[in-house]
Amino acid sequence: MPLRRFLLHLLVPLSLIYAMAVMAATDDTTPWQSVTSSDGSTAVARHESAAVAVDGKLYLLGGRGVRPVQVYDPVTGQWRVIGNAPMELHHFQPVAIGSTIYVIGAMTCCFPDEPSVAEIHTFDTVTEQWATVGTMPASRLRGSAAAAEYNGHIYVLGGNTLGHNGGAVDWLDRYDPVSRTWTSLPDAPHARDHFALVVVSGRLVAAGGRRSDLPDVFDKGVAATDIFDIATATWHVGADIPTLRAGALAVAAGNEVLVAGGEINTQSTALKVTEAYDLDTNTWRALQPMNEARHSGGSALMGRTWHVVSGSNVKGGGGETASHETLALGVDPDRDGDGLSDVQETSVYSTDPLDADSDDDGAIDGAEVANGSDPNRSDSDEDGLTDGDEINVHLTSPIVQDTDEDGLGDGAEVLVWRSDPRRTDSDGDGLEDADEVDRGTDINHADSDLDGLNDGAEIIAGTDPLDADSDDDGLNDSEDPEPLVPDSAVTSAGKNGGSATAWLLAALGVVTLSRLIRKTSIFRRKYVVLRSIDQKH
Repeated sequence: MPLRRFLLHLLVPLSLIYAMAVMAATDDTTPWQSVTSSDGSTAVARHESAAVAVDGKLYLLGGRGVRPVQVYDPVTGQWRVIGNAPMELHHFQPVAIGSTIYVIGAMTCCFPDEPSVAEIHTFDTVTEQWATVGTMPASRLRGSAAAAEYNGHIYVLGGNTLGHNGGAVDWLDRYDPVSRTWTSLPDAPHARDHFALVVVSGRLVAAGGRRSDLPDVFDKGVAATDIFDIATATWHVGADIPTLRAGALAVAAGNEVLVAGGEINTQSTALKVTEAYDLDTNTWRALQPMNEARHSGGSALMGRTWHVVSGSNVKGGGGETASHETLALGVDPDRDGDGLSDVQETSVYSTDPLDADSDDDGAIDGAEVANGSDPNRSDSDEDGLTDGDEINVHLTSPIVQDTDEDGLGDGAEVLVWRSDPRRTDSDGDGLEDADEVDRGTDINHADSDLDGLNDGAEIIAGTDPLDADSDDDGLNDSEDPEPLVPDSAVTSAGKNGGSATAWLLAALGVVTLSRLIRKTSIFRRKYVVLRSIDQKH
């Protein structure tokens, strides 16, 4: 079967796409679950630590003091200690690109004037070795910065140049791990440290955090949610976080940012509160609280499960915990009912999770994906027909310009020639549509010259499908025993005899009509006389 015809068989009816509607996402009744390892192994208790997912495993790094790297395998349910970091690293957000974990914008050593770590440290999860691959620019050096990856680049936001002693910044920088170069980007609306950076649909989102400063490092919380559009390099401010806190854990899920735990100046214990911010509606909602209060621990999303581990359950440190718990995020929601989950739309296809037809071409996004077309382009194969018309009206392939392989594009057949884009020979005359266009015959009529022979038969016989009398002998090709050989006798008899017959018939017609009129007039006169006589009597 030719590739184009195979692709055509992939067309999926809209009814099947609508049947793919996805169940609701995790709601505010879904509880957190405590995790116990299968062999009794645990995470090392620590705080100001961090975690990241690589190849389906959870890596726990850093913390105050020199702490080991640990890895948790959810398949075996076991923790394993790999080895210590090259130095004391804390107050950072690790980023994974491939099998490499990057640590950028960390602090080291001691409160309250912790030095910022200039070096970019990497950990190779395959070789399980540390390396140093560069440094932060001296003029942009800070610790307690948040970091996130997007399209192979690492974005570093905020942080503090003076540890906990009043140096919070609003800087945003981009690091290219390939060229090992830095680019400064527009400053954020708000300076902050002690927060996590999350990427949602090409946007960086910073929620929570504070501007650490003495004498009270906890009292300058940042409520505003700052959002950076990477494509346009512009900032805007979203709704305030309902529960003001710093040191919270955060991940992206679909079009939401989930924030859990943290610490605040108004209470001595850490928080359990979990909240979700929807970028589309600019609203926050409450989820179930964690089982154990914590701040400054490790957090990562693996599949549809959010893992949090370690941290401190009291404000400011101490009370370090090794506990591990998870929140099942459930099946991704499909809020616009187009057959694609919100996560698929935002993370895979870059479509609008609140618009069932992102490119307004008449085909819902799920139908386009199922048929192989681009849900962000109205005419994926550029044949002049929208994907919606191809899928729903003409039943042609939205990714093949000439569905029936007859040499004419689908758009040309529908819009110009009015032929059938699914049939190579629309009028069934034995000539393909493109061949008819080249010859000038009628693509939608089997007998263009109305001589009783279809166009394909005339081409085979050698007669002209555009001339009913190819040899100009007075006989239609279908009536002529030799349509390519003029016959003078036949021509003379046919033409002259035909003319005489025509004149004779015309004359007879005139005579007959005259007689009929005369008889009718006589009848009417007789009728009038008889009627007059009748009326008198």
